[in-house]
Amino acid sequence: MRFLHTADWHLGRVFAGFDLLDAQMHALEGLVRIAADEKPHAIVIAGDIYDRGVPPEDAVRLFDDILKRLAEVAPVLAIAGNHDSGGRIDFGRGLLRQAGVYLAGTSRDGIERVDIHDDHGAVAFHLMPYATPEQVRYELGRDDVRSHDDATRARIASAAVAGTSRHVLVGHLFAQGGRETKESERDIAVGGIATVDPAAFAPFSYTALGHLHRPHRVGTDRVRYSGSIARYSFAEEDHEKGVSLVEVDAGGSVAVRDIPLPQKHGMRTLRGSFKELRQQALADDRRSLDLVRVVVTDRIVVPGSHDILRQCYPQLLEFHHERPPAEGGAADQSMPTAVRRSEGEFLDAFFAARYPGELGDDVRVLARECMEQAIRQEDMA
Repeated sequence: MRFLHTADWHLGRVFAGFDLLDAQMHALEGLVRIAADEKPHAIVIAGDIYDRGVPPEDAVRLFDDILKRLAEVAPVLAIAGNHDSGGRIDFGRGLLRQAGVYLAGTSRDGIERVDIHDDHGAVAFHLMPYATPEQVRYELGRDDVRSHDDATRARIASAAVAGTSRHVLVGHLFAQGGRETKESERDIAVGGIATVDPAAFAPFSYTALGHLHRPHRVGTDRVRYSGSIARYSFAEEDHEKGVSLVEVDAGGSVAVRDIPLPQKHGMRTLRGSFKELRQQALADDRRSLDLVRVVVTDRIVVPGSHDILRQCYPQLLEFHHERPPAEGGAADQSMPTAVRRSEGEFLDAFFAARYPGELGDDVRVLARECMEQAIRQEDMA
């Protein structure tokens, strides 16, 4: 069994005012070519199809076009991620199955199982879209579900993991040991109650995950993130974006090969004095192609330097001033650096400052669920 594992398309994403749809289209055209060349038995999309619950129309049109072209190669199995509106992803779910497209936006009717056959029999794909512990408690009637780990184990226990020796889980979550990129991935819970122990995936030959944007395995090749299809923040500028080609043999052993996806833009950070950056631009043959973050290191910012450097680098998305150390070697503390925190980290810091040692886990879990509901409502606004 050979299948492609991709995730985190985030169609419709805008980064620092720059519309990334053309870059996403460029990468997805590459994905279609890879599918045509490799001829997999299935194509898996492990969540975050869109960047928000109500995506722009051009993002929906792009997904419609790419989905049709991929389905002409092999069955497509896709789930909703934490950025998607599961109910909207479910639209047309029954009809699309007839065309070989299996969309799972919610698991209200249980974890959908799709059997794909090769020369050795069936491989069972279990489609487990993103869900909060609160949603899982309601769906399964399990009052003991308090964390994402609890929710994942309960959902796996309810899945039909029988009838064949080869099972694949498709999920969108934060596996313990995963390498996150905080500027890119929205925190899905407070502190450690977001993480899922990879031991929960023991029943599966392979677990195809989405949510973390760097392609990597979690402990073993049997549990992997494919990563996002394009770079979505400067924290990802060193990422090699691609798609994973997974092979499951007759006995359930797994081999994985990463295939690069074409990128329309490079992404890099340039650091130096205003004069150095201007001189560097003269010899930079990619200055109009790459998405650029500039860090100016002059002690005093040259008036108008931002506008002048934007003329040198038309796709300058971020501009920062980093003062050099004061004389004597001590760091200049007159302009402290802002610390980027996730929603969960802000909530943890608030509890620690306002109610030190006073709140139990139940209150923290409830606060996390309220925060997640507020984030989902904001995405759909």
